[in-house]
Amino acid sequence: MPGFVYLILISSAACLAMSTLPSLAFVSGIIWGISLLLGGHFTSRNHMLLIFALNILLLYGLAGSSNLFFLLIFGTPSFIMGLLLAAKKGYYELQRWGMVSALLLVSLFIGLAYYNNGDVNTLHTELNQYLEDSIELAEESGFIELYEQQGISPEEMKNILAGAAQWFFMHLPALYYLQAILAVFLVLTLSAYISRKRNLPILTHKPFAEEIMPWQFVWAIIIALALWIWGRDQMTNMYYVGSNLLVVGAPVTVYYGLSSLKYQWMRITPRAQRWALIIFIMNMLVFTLPATIFIGLWGLFDSLLDYRKLNHKKEETR
Repeated sequence: MPGFVYLILISSAACLAMSTLPSLAFVSGIIWGISLLLGGHFTSRNHMLLIFALNILLLYGLAGSSNLFFLLIFGTPSFIMGLLLAAKKGYYELQRWGMVSALLLVSLFIGLAYYNNGDVNTLHTELNQYLEDSIELAEESGFIELYEQQGISPEEMKNILAGAAQWFFMHLPALYYLQAILAVFLVLTLSAYISRKRNLPILTHKPFAEEIMPWQFVWAIIIALALWIWGRDQMTNMYYVGSNLLVVGAPVTVYYGLSSLKYQWMRITPRAQRWALIIFIMNMLVFTLPATIFIGLWGLFDSLLDYRKLNHKKEETR
C-alpha cells in the first residue's frame, strides 16, 4: 500500500505542475511518466489503472483538453510501458511499444488538428504576428542597421526570418514526433537509471556502445528520401512529408551512429583514444553539419552492414 500512496502523490504532483507551470511542463511530464512506468514494479495493475484514471481526471479538471498533448506523449505511453513491466517484459519490448504507442497517438493528435484546421491556422497566424513583432523590435533596437553594415538589407533580413518561420510551420509534425520520441526515451532511460541505483532486477539493457538501430528503420529513411526528392522541384506535399520524416530520422540515426563510433573508440589504445576524441571534437566544431551527416550515415549503414557483428553475436548466444 505505501508504494501505491507514493505513486499517487508523485504522479498527482507532476500533473498539477504540468497544468499550472507551463515552463516546467516537459520536466513534470517526465516525472509523471517515470512514476507510471515504475508503478508496474511497485504496485498491481488494478492500482496502476486507478492511479492513471485519477491523473486523467486531475488533468482535465485543471485545464481540460489543453492537457491532451501531455497525456498522449507522457501519460499513455508510460502507462503502457508500466503494464508491460508488470507483465515481466524486458527493456527493449517496453522501448518498442512505448515508441510505437507514442508515435501513433501523436499521429492521431496531428490528424485531428489538421482535420479541425482551426488550431493550425491559429498557430500560423500567431507565427506571422510574432515575426512582425520581432522585425519591429529589431528595427527599434538597431539590429537591422548592424546587419546592413554587413551587407544584408532589411528586405533580405525579413525574407530570411519569413523563410525560417515557414520552415518551422511546415515541420511542426516532425517537432511533435521528436518531442514524443524524446519523452519516451527519457522516461525509460531515467527509470532504468533509478532501477539500477536501487538495485532493482528490472529494466536491464545493453551498454550504449552496443546499441544498434533496427534495420526496419532504414526503410523509413529510404521512403523519406524518395518523397523528398520526388516533390522537391515543385515543393509539393510529398516533399514536406519526406522532409518531416528526415527531420525525425536524423537524431535517431545520429544516436545510433554515436553508439557505433563509441564501440570503435573503445577498441583502440588509450593514447589513440585521446587523439581520436580531439579529432572528433575539432570536426564537430569546424564541420558541424558534414560531421553530423557522416555520423547519421554511419548509424544508418551500421544497422544494415552490422560493422560490430552484434546480430551475429546474438545468434551465437541463442
